[in-house]
Amino acid sequence: MTTKTSELLSLVLGRRDRLEPEERTALSRLSVRTLKFSHGDTIIPAGPTAAESCLVVSGMALRVQSTWAGRDVVSAVHVPGDFVDLHALVLERLDHSVIAQGDCKVQFVDQQQLRKITNDFPHLTRLFWMLTLIDAKIHRAWLAAAATLRTNERIAHFLCELYTRYATIGFVKNGSFEMPLQQKDMERLFGFSRSHVNRAVQELRARGLIDWSRDQVTVHDLDNLKIYGKFDADYLEIVSARR
Repeated sequence: MTTKTSELLSLVLGRRDRLEPEERTALSRLSVRTLKFSHGDTIIPAGPTAAESCLVVSGMALRVQSTWAGRDVVSAVHVPGDFVDLHALVLERLDHSVIAQGDCKVQFVDQQQLRKITNDFPHLTRLFWMLTLIDAKIHRAWLAAAATLRTNERIAHFLCELYTRYATIGFVKNGSFEMPLQQKDMERLFGFSRSHVNRAVQELRARGLIDWSRDQVTVHDLDNLKIYGKFDADYLEIVSARR
């Protein structure tokens, strides 16, 4: 099914810079294929890059890299509004797959349309580049957190990041957001044992910072959760600036 692109992309870009009316129009006119995937489905396989780029519309997707040891490593979590493979515009091959975490709806955009936008709108070109750079900053923040934070702090840091990213697109209501990750999934994401995760979540609950019930997280005290998780949102670049 071919439709027009969602408003999420304009929202994500517009939070970080002013979009001109003609730029919003160009984004809204992108024709897309909308597809739904179930938990564990491969949205984008590793290997030669496709002729389309993928925007998450609802649900969550994971960037997964296979290793020589036979263990998959999750190197990114993608939420609605994320272009999960915009870097494929200039790469010949992807070294990772993108996998649905829970039910996930995406929109595929033909790369020829994106190339036309980059030719016609230099400002949007810079903003697309910005998205790939933010993606890289998130990855570096994960590496730093893995090297310096304890299990409890790492989970707090991750929940702060998701809260901030979801709030940016209006997906946080009364401090709560839906997250298709359960505590057992933290083992796959971060290598934590289930018992370590359980103790960490119990600690965060005992401090009155969060509640986490299956696929819903409620943050009761964001400021102190940030302090506990050593979280600074600067790496997410959620600030309006001329770019």
